[in-house]
Amino acid sequence: MNMTEMKWTREPLSFEIGPDRVEITTRPHTDLWQRTYYHFRNDNAPVLQMETFCSDQ
Repeated sequence: MNMTEMKWTREPLSFEIGPDRVEITTRPHTDLWQRTYYHFRNDNAPVLQMETFCSDQ
């Protein structure tokens, strides 16, 4: 996996990407919870993602 090709959705407060780890420090009160039984929703946490392709086509 090439970490240099990954992009942030909502960049964190700070982060460090090494050859064998990713360390992320988020801002307070960030999370990715959706539709809990008590109706709590929070979708504001940082996400490090990469584009993928399906080879079935």
